[in-house]
Amino acid sequence: MKTQTRVVVIGGGIAGCSTLYHLTQEGWTDVVLVERNELTSGTTWHSAAQVTNFGMTQTMVGLKSHSIRLYKELAEDPEYPINYHHADGGIRLANTERVMEGYRHFASMAKGMDVDFEVIDAAECARRHPLISTDNLIGGLWDPLDGDIDPAQLCQALARRARKAGAEVYRNTPVIGLTQHQDDSWTVHTTHGDISCEIVVNACGYRVNEVGAMMGVHHPVASMEHQYFLTEEIPAIREAGHRMPLLRCPISDYYCRQEKFGLLVGFYEQGCKTWGMDGIDPNFVNALCPDDLDRVTDVLEGAFARMPALTEVGIHTVVNGPITYTIDGAPLVGPIPGKRNAFCIIGLRAGLGEGGGHGWLLAQQIVHGEACYDTWVIDPRRFTGHANVELTALKAVEDYQNEFRFHFPHEHRPAGRPMKTTPLTPILAAEGAEFGTVNGWERVAYIKPAPDFHETHSFRFTEAFDVVAAEVKAVQEGVGLTEVNGFNRIEITGPGARDWLDRMVCGRIPRKEGKVGLGYLLNHHGMVKAEATLANLDEGTIWYGSAAASEYHDMDWLTAHLPKDGSVKLRSLTNDWTILVLAGPKAREVLQAASRGDWTAAAFPWLSVRRAFVGIAPAVVMSVSFSGELAYEIHVPNASLYAAYLALRRAGEAHGLRLFGSYAVESMRLEKGYLHWKADLVTEFTPFETGLDRFVAMAKPDFTGKPALERMVAAGARRAFVSLVLDCTHAPAHGGDSIIHEGRVVGTVTSAGWGHRIGRNIAMGFVEPGFAAPGTRLSVEVIGAPVAAEVVEGCLYDPENVRVRA
Repeated sequence: MKTQTRVVVIGGGIAGCSTLYHLTQEGWTDVVLVERNELTSGTTWHSAAQVTNFGMTQTMVGLKSHSIRLYKELAEDPEYPINYHHADGGIRLANTERVMEGYRHFASMAKGMDVDFEVIDAAECARRHPLISTDNLIGGLWDPLDGDIDPAQLCQALARRARKAGAEVYRNTPVIGLTQHQDDSWTVHTTHGDISCEIVVNACGYRVNEVGAMMGVHHPVASMEHQYFLTEEIPAIREAGHRMPLLRCPISDYYCRQEKFGLLVGFYEQGCKTWGMDGIDPNFVNALCPDDLDRVTDVLEGAFARMPALTEVGIHTVVNGPITYTIDGAPLVGPIPGKRNAFCIIGLRAGLGEGGGHGWLLAQQIVHGEACYDTWVIDPRRFTGHANVELTALKAVEDYQNEFRFHFPHEHRPAGRPMKTTPLTPILAAEGAEFGTVNGWERVAYIKPAPDFHETHSFRFTEAFDVVAAEVKAVQEGVGLTEVNGFNRIEITGPGARDWLDRMVCGRIPRKEGKVGLGYLLNHHGMVKAEATLANLDEGTIWYGSAAASEYHDMDWLTAHLPKDGSVKLRSLTNDWTILVLAGPKAREVLQAASRGDWTAAAFPWLSVRRAFVGIAPAVVMSVSFSGELAYEIHVPNASLYAAYLALRRAGEAHGLRLFGSYAVESMRLEKGYLHWKADLVTEFTPFETGLDRFVAMAKPDFTGKPALERMVAAGARRAFVSLVLDCTHAPAHGGDSIIHEGRVVGTVTSAGWGHRIGRNIAMGFVEPGFAAPGTRLSVEVIGAPVAAEVVEGCLYDPENVRVRA
């Protein structure tokens, strides 16, 4: 066994084998995989092994498409062919029009990734799958490339190719410890000796937290027992003359696929069960949990009703094995938060179908620092301090129970809530607030007009439309107040702070005390990595503020680039402070009534910051606006938050102050053309392609990513960021919807919604550069149907910023 290598991948299932293979494809061949037993002896061996193209984001569709291409290539390898039933086709059923509308959106989104789904009616579903009944069925989504694969053969094929490229695989080699050294390298301790390496990858399936504990971390991954059975032969399948399509049924919570001339039928029962919460037997290898078909009786009845043939056939095998889930159901693939040279590829509940793509994207991150797609949807850092064992288990149960039910826009499911709160959460709830969640924080979405008000989540405009319109009107004409909790806030100090930050940001940073600016950080490929509000509080302190979701992401990036001489210090204040946003033309009067000092435009102009008191509460006040109205961000320590809130409410009484929420903020920021991190700001595009030219100072001698950016600029723009107005009033576009010109996809929507101040339906997105000029006529697919659209100037409301300077 080697004692020195570049990467050690721990775990020999689909995650580990795919990562090892793809590392060799990226040019790193001095790599090793260690497995405690035999390859595929964990979850992989009993996988139902369905391979679908369906995903709810373009990144997920893209990685699944890669899996399908790779698996087809492996199946056709004359030296080592594997069993892969490619392109049997698959149907996701629906019995409500709301679900069908979701399918139309997903079909449009997939079109932008060169994937063709088809939305079909109930009769066509039955024609393509002759075993199903159309009772209580409207239609479904057809995936022509759906199929299934042999799990063990797939992993052995990937390991074989990796070995041929120079990688090594050590079976029956348990890892018993991990040691990280001062230079961030690792020693992997195994029962057969130590291996020194630069990078460690945790690919340990349901044993993920056994290895996590060795490096002092906990991963938000929990296991669920999952049952399926194999039937005896069904004569209708043999007589059909073709393989049956795969079926996924959110109506009755089951799936099935052909297995020989019978069916494999799997269940997602409501009375589901976690597994391994109190530890896992070391000898649980190639093993299963006890059968428990009584637990799936209710699901089975639904499956019988949908497929009567099941009532006439016997069961010859029952499988009940653990599968892994995360808090939101998507896997964790990427850097391990707070660790250097440590990565994970875990929580792959659909590991066989997706694993080829996950290993592909992870290998790119390890070798190149980024992948070809923005991988935030699977980034381990999207969960932060709230991601404990109990929450993970609750969300795993909830996701299991809703396996085939996608999230609707603005849908925040109830399990594990509230997760993170402030002293104002119960106060705002008493005021009628409806909450969503952002990085676990309960954040106000809107204020309900009546206690029994309910929003029906939909891809169309909802009952909340008029509520949001009233909140926007109150902010535009008077003054509004909202809480923005969880905002990422890092205090930067030290004698080298400003010069270091100047090298991190691609534009100019504010150097004058009391000034605020917006900055963008690039990765080493010249693409947009992060967006930050930079506030010069005083001579020795800078505040770095960014999106709540970026808490771990941005801290990791900044920490990785700190100077070695200790001249710059970082301290997170994210969980200790909260923002109260005061916005509207009367905001200054309210602030002046609540706080001593001179708050006139001359004394405290736009883009200013100062320390102050709001009532008796200490605060940091910034004159910045995400709404396009005169606005103040009032940053308050959580211990004083209620006091500041009361002071502002009292001061606002004379001015008709009204509470508003994030829905209203979203509407107003779209009108201003302000971008949202990880919707509009992604690692796939340069700041110039993203329309951030004014925030880039190419004349600076140096900043992170500058050489790569220069090369990208010389090569020419690949995409251009645009705003569009849509000619419809029934629904907004949604992220991922296709932008069309003469029947061809020329771009993709990144964010969209109704602009209540201008009365227009707005969308933002990336298009081919030739379609970016204002006045260009295009169409945008809204719930799958083309809607006329026109490219417009990015700022549709007060483009001269008169109102924010008032």
